[in-house]
Amino acid sequence: MKNKTLTYLALSLLCCICACTSVDLCPEAEHPHITDMRVRLNWGDISKDEIPAEMHIVASRIINTWRTRGIINTSIDPATNNNITQQETSSDTRTASNTKENSEDNSIESPEETASSFYLRGGEYNIFIINEQYADVPAQTGDTEQSPTPIISIENLDNYIHDNKVSVKDLYLQISSMGNEKPDIVEGNDLPDFNPDDEYLQEIKSPIFYAVQKNINIQTGQPTILDFDMQRISQRINIVFNIRTEGNIKREDLAAPIIELSGACGRFNIADACLDTPRLYRMAHQVQPDEFTQTGENTYRCVVHFHTLGVIPSAAKGHLNGPGILQVALQVSANRLDASGAPVLDQDGKPVKNSRYIYGAINPYDELTAAQLIEVRDGKTYLRYSKDDVNIEITSPLVIKADQIVSDDTGMGWQPNDPTNPDDDIIIEI
Repeated sequence: MKNKTLTYLALSLLCCICACTSVDLCPEAEHPHITDMRVRLNWGDISKDEIPAEMHIVASRIINTWRTRGIINTSIDPATNNNITQQETSSDTRTASNTKENSEDNSIESPEETASSFYLRGGEYNIFIINEQYADVPAQTGDTEQSPTPIISIENLDNYIHDNKVSVKDLYLQISSMGNEKPDIVEGNDLPDFNPDDEYLQEIKSPIFYAVQKNINIQTGQPTILDFDMQRISQRINIVFNIRTEGNIKREDLAAPIIELSGACGRFNIADACLDTPRLYRMAHQVQPDEFTQTGENTYRCVVHFHTLGVIPSAAKGHLNGPGILQVALQVSANRLDASGAPVLDQDGKPVKNSRYIYGAINPYDELTAAQLIEVRDGKTYLRYSKDDVNIEITSPLVIKADQIVSDDTGMGWQPNDPTNPDDDIIIEI
């Protein structure tokens, strides 16, 4: 089966919530009782271009709870060099009976003192690895140092590391929402807002990867290399549709469409491997030149790629709002005509063109349902994992005639959509 669920993640990570006694009983006579740890990430047939530069590693000792995190540099070979840095550990808790022991144990809190980039204390651990993602930092101006903006982050990770009362069930993989802001491609073009109640998600540029090992016994006093088989847990969805023009509309009269897809999930519970669906979002994408190709006379093909944590289909086929709706904004140019119907020419004798945005929407209910992007069990919604791309091909073409979208007679295909301007009268002189 190409598709399979991630329900095993729930079992894999559930042990991380165990918070047994905080008394750290050390069976060894000498300190420091630690081990230098490295990891080997096995990517299988995953393309090198998709491998993140860094991965998060989180280790949780099951008995005598102790937690730590670090950053894996994926370009470093663990056989020759330490490949985990930036370690941060949980605060120690003590009782009167083990104050001296834990005091000695505290002497190993700094990796620099141990000449170790990432260390673990002895014991049994659950360890998981997952990647975050950040937006490109703009060029620095003046003396102000700009921090990268998170696109994907692990929610509650700091609390989980430093507070044993925080369970792994409180850890979420979160795609950043844009809040009240809109993507530049939408805001900059002054497009109408069809779903004002839905926030936009930051556009994910690459996949999300994950691996877990549980009940790993860490022995102290010797370097340890652990192997992790990485798997993609995000879905790469390819939205495919065709455009057909009628009348005197040429390729140069069409700008790259702006695509919007609603019903996107923004949070993924790491422990239960389920999606947080009470609040859904939308994604926007400006079609790139290689995604918008002419396939024949007056016919064009669009292939739009989204990395997602799942998309919820519409509740019914007839809806054109809510989740699971694909909307297109397409800029079309046409010759400006004078009163006699002849093209208006500029001083160089070239036709003066007007450009306008036209809008259409379609509910790909059948296509999204057939793709089985999600699965509902026991009242929870689960993401279905696929190592292959998920292709959502819309068979009904988007038809444009005289710079207007032609309504589909069945009511199930593309429909003109501009609730803010029934006349579709957004004119741009170019």
